[in-house]
Amino acid sequence: MITDPFLKWAAVTAFAVTAVYWAALSARSESIPGRLTAILHVLMSLAMLTMVWSPSTDIPTVAGMTVFAGAAVVSLALLVAQREHHLEYIYHAGMMATMVWMYAVMDSALIGGTSMAGGGGSAHAGHHGAMAMPTTMTMQPPSWAAYLNLAIGLVYLAVAAIWVAHGYRGKAATDPAHRHGGAMQAVMATATAAMFLSYTG
Repeated sequence: MITDPFLKWAAVTAFAVTAVYWAALSARSESIPGRLTAILHVLMSLAMLTMVWSPSTDIPTVAGMTVFAGAAVVSLALLVAQREHHLEYIYHAGMMATMVWMYAVMDSALIGGTSMAGGGGSAHAGHHGAMAMPTTMTMQPPSWAAYLNLAIGLVYLAVAAIWVAHGYRGKAATDPAHRHGGAMQAVMATATAAMFLSYTG
């Protein structure tokens, strides 16, 4: 998880801004697919905001995985139902799927993590003899999970760059609404990349 105070506040700000933007967009949208997509983005922004702000032990991982698995299914259904913007709907479905993985990473036991002892184990002589310090057991994710998180994080950074470039090409270049939407997608992708990259160490 993100531990640097500056990066944490930057991520909190990014997800708060995108949550507000997508909530406003969902209220204005005149199409059901557009409204559903915006609502799913609000859901993801709020979930990521919670992940940044709260200790991982306080987050219900299985419930989160279930919710975003359902969100991925909804995105795939929208993909099948639409005749255009297929790449965008594929990306949205991928976003929801990576959220399932993000929740799994937060509970290492779900992905085959190993227990590691720490925080003590040494003995100290006292008035009544030796006293062993308590040992804390923590779950460490498998090494392959860090590489997968790195790959996902880099993909999100690449997607963020694509969204920025998209804002200056074609219809988006002359349409403020499309340009703003692309900018929000880029902000969300960058902040999500930071979250995944924070789980590579």
